[in-house]
Amino acid sequence: MRVIKVLLSLMICAFIFTGCIQEKEEIPEYHLNIIAESFQSAYDYYKPSEREDVKYLLQSADTYSEFLTEETAEYILSVTVCDANISTETAQSIADICKTENIPVFFLMNDIDKSVLDSYDKCYCISADYAYIGEQFARKINELWENEIIDKNGDRIFTFSVVKPEILSNIYQNFYDAFLLNIELLGIPLQQLDEIFLTKGDVLDYCNSNKTKNETFIILESDYLNLFPENYQPHREGVEIIGMNFNAIDNYRAYPYMRLCFIDYTKYFDARDRIINNINNKVYPFENLEYNIIDKYIYIKPTI
Repeated sequence: MRVIKVLLSLMICAFIFTGCIQEKEEIPEYHLNIIAESFQSAYDYYKPSEREDVKYLLQSADTYSEFLTEETAEYILSVTVCDANISTETAQSIADICKTENIPVFFLMNDIDKSVLDSYDKCYCISADYAYIGEQFARKINELWENEIIDKNGDRIFTFSVVKPEILSNIYQNFYDAFLLNIELLGIPLQQLDEIFLTKGDVLDYCNSNKTKNETFIILESDYLNLFPENYQPHREGVEIIGMNFNAIDNYRAYPYMRLCFIDYTKYFDARDRIINNINNKVYPFENLEYNIIDKYIYIKPTI
């Protein structure tokens, strides 16, 4: 009888041990997306449609070590990082872990140092030139005009002024040129009243003084936007201030006269998915990519 009990105990232990092994082997693999708080709108867009094989983490890249370790890496199919403030050191650390496990890694909306990309053959940077961002800005203004901007004088013409910083960099100039071209191509009935260069200290006074003749002011320097919430007195309800604040949470939605425009991130993630498909199918050079590719930098092209 004692022998039978011992055998039964051994069988039970073996069954439990086998179950533990099987349970460990059944841990699902997933794609890891680390999205910083500054990309809240991207997170909100993708999180509701989250698949079981995708994990979205609203965390800065600096906290990646909590989720991406040598132990967890064996269950990860790819890593995507969206964090405009990522350091070269952090990007390199993430690339090193992914290289160890042969995991594709993508840095979205960043200009990652070339040394990081060159350190691993499956490491890529997906971004966009400012012509594309200017196009997105124009489309957003078109949407605002149709839904939120008040036609204050009832003539069905969108009257606006553009406020630029005193020193306009080439980046802002490219963005602005693309914005003007696209807003014209979209067929918005508009009349630009002014195009002026102002210091940060002058922009609020200018907008307060000219609000009755403008239905909207377009502010190209995102830092200027911080002046408005507590100090601007709108002419009427509706959007009067539009700003483009790259990679920032829209803190101004509580103010009916102010909107920030954000980028449509869909194409960034689409580019990543197409590259993953090429890697999985061992297709080199990559096919079915409608992007500008320079070395391991992938740039989204404007559509107009």
